[in-house]
Amino acid sequence: MTPQEALIARKIRRFDPVCLVRSLMHLGYAFEDIWFRSHYGTCSQDSLVEAIEFRHEPRRAIVTLNLGLLGGQSILPSYMFKQVHSDQIEAQRFTEFLWFFDDRLLRRYLLAIYPEMDTGLYQDWEARKRGGVFSLRLESVATLHWLAQQVFPELQVRVEKAALTRDIELDPPVLGKTQLGYQAVFGKRVKLPVPGHKITLIAEEDEFASGQPWPQEIERRLDALIFPLLRVVGVDLEVWLVIRAQRGWLRLEQQSYLGYEGMLGGKPGFRRIRIFAGHLFDWH
Repeated sequence: MTPQEALIARKIRRFDPVCLVRSLMHLGYAFEDIWFRSHYGTCSQDSLVEAIEFRHEPRRAIVTLNLGLLGGQSILPSYMFKQVHSDQIEAQRFTEFLWFFDDRLLRRYLLAIYPEMDTGLYQDWEARKRGGVFSLRLESVATLHWLAQQVFPELQVRVEKAALTRDIELDPPVLGKTQLGYQAVFGKRVKLPVPGHKITLIAEEDEFASGQPWPQEIERRLDALIFPLLRVVGVDLEVWLVIRAQRGWLRLEQQSYLGYEGMLGGKPGFRRIRIFAGHLFDWH
């Protein structure tokens, strides 16, 4: 037994079935090399995984679960277990017989809960997930508003269609080769109007937490939760933050001054910050 296998065996009751399977596959076990069987018991246990046994000729990992035909919630009639307890049925042969069916049932149960593990059903799970994202129609205003509201429950969210500008980098023109026209322009960059979406997030305060401004938190959530989904469908997007806090901000610019700002009159101290503007697309 390798050190990794010994560590898994010692901490086996702390695993859930799926994490255990993934750990074993990381150690080189194929899913077909992992056998499942149920723990013979009459009451519920405090863990899903009861034990594990490693065999090396041939290489096998036998996982005993507190699920299945022999567990406390078995679907078998109690009459069969009474026959075992009264020694009318040999317990060892009875359990080994049911373990054969346990392996099939528990294997299909795990694959039904986590279909990404079933290579027979989905050859490419990532392609299946991309297809599921396309079916959500994330480019619609209603779906995009729902997604943004789930990611930013603390903020007010507004989503609308907007005419945006996309910057496209071009190769510099070459004298004698470049032809001016529909596909060639002077300069290294051209701006094209494109249809897109604008998300406006409205906050009452400028800080998400003590010492943590909202712009940083919004960028973190966008990169982690929203942008990976939108890159699948490809959208042009602008994200703005509006802060309603009634306070002033110091700006380094010409004709500015240090001193006191007027407390009466003037426009409300709303501040607009552009968080993101660009085209999201997965080039892979």
